[in-house]
Amino acid sequence: MDFRPDPTLEAFRETVRVFLRDNLPQDLVQTKIAMVSPRDATVRWQRILNGKGWGAPYWAERHGGTGWSVEEQLIFDEECALAGAPSLEGFAQKLLGPVLNQFATPEQWQAHVPAILAGERHWCQGFSEPGSGSDLASLRTRAECRGDRYIVNGQKIWTSYAHRADWIFLLARTNAEVKKQAGISFLLIDMKTPGITVRPIISIDGQHHLNEVFFDEVEVPVGNLIGEEGMGWSITKFLLNNEHASTADLPILKAYLARMKKMSRSITVGMAAMARQADFAVQIARFETELKALAMMVRRSAALHGDQGHFAHALGSMLKLRATDLQQRMTVFMVEMLGDDGPLVDPVEGDGITSEMFFRRASTIYGGTNEVQRGIVAKLMFGL
Repeated sequence: MDFRPDPTLEAFRETVRVFLRDNLPQDLVQTKIAMVSPRDATVRWQRILNGKGWGAPYWAERHGGTGWSVEEQLIFDEECALAGAPSLEGFAQKLLGPVLNQFATPEQWQAHVPAILAGERHWCQGFSEPGSGSDLASLRTRAECRGDRYIVNGQKIWTSYAHRADWIFLLARTNAEVKKQAGISFLLIDMKTPGITVRPIISIDGQHHLNEVFFDEVEVPVGNLIGEEGMGWSITKFLLNNEHASTADLPILKAYLARMKKMSRSITVGMAAMARQADFAVQIARFETELKALAMMVRRSAALHGDQGHFAHALGSMLKLRATDLQQRMTVFMVEMLGDDGPLVDPVEGDGITSEMFFRRASTIYGGTNEVQRGIVAKLMFGL
């Protein structure tokens, strides 16, 4: 892959900046780091982008997207973060969207994608279950085909934003008589369907973004099956490789770095600002170097989008390992910068960084624990 700068990219960056300056409403501008914006802000911003033709910045043109290169997508994400734009609906944009583009029938695509682009349909992901988190293939939620319906029974857990989602894409066991990976199917379910119960989970950061979701005799049309019965595991591997690339959260990490530098200029140690302390400056330089290396990994991983080879999957796992480790170390370091007040207050931007630090404790767990990712790399790359 050629990492040399492309002179046309700066022109693209300026195009994005001008658009943001002229079209991002001031009441939507976020002043604090946030992984997910309030739903009303996300909907409004999605509609503005869609009106520009940028409603799917990560998809190919033939699927209704912008057709932007990997470098252009990264620039778009970075400039949106710098401008304080609301987050996009990540489950639809980066996870389900590529699955629909790759595996859905034309009828399924038409039923869901226009609503996603218009900001009218938000999604959540139903994968993890009690006792079936890292070992996803052991899931026990069942989907029994009865005529033109699947009857779904079971439970999902750690379901992010299920309480504000319109639909859920989930994995369910449709055949218990075959190898466990071969008996899993991929279903789309309207969250308003009778028999679905959502129960909140308050996480260690004090926020409500996680949920338990229960399915009791939930009727799902057979037309909501993506691919064929038993294809769920293959579709999931495709989806999770996209998720690993998204897990890097480069704009968030760049915001962490900028915030760290800002804090270092306002916090004093002795008579001098922390930024003037040699040990601190070295650590900042290390974080910045790691972040640049991670950005190169993201570009390389994204360039392999659609490649189902061993190296592409292994690189996705390696990216997840490097990125989530960096997220944790950077947020812990910022809390430590604040000294004894660290757990209580951020003197530069008010509260928030301690909550971020707590939230990032989970980043090495969700999307497949880092222990599982190391096992994947060892198996794919070294045959262990």
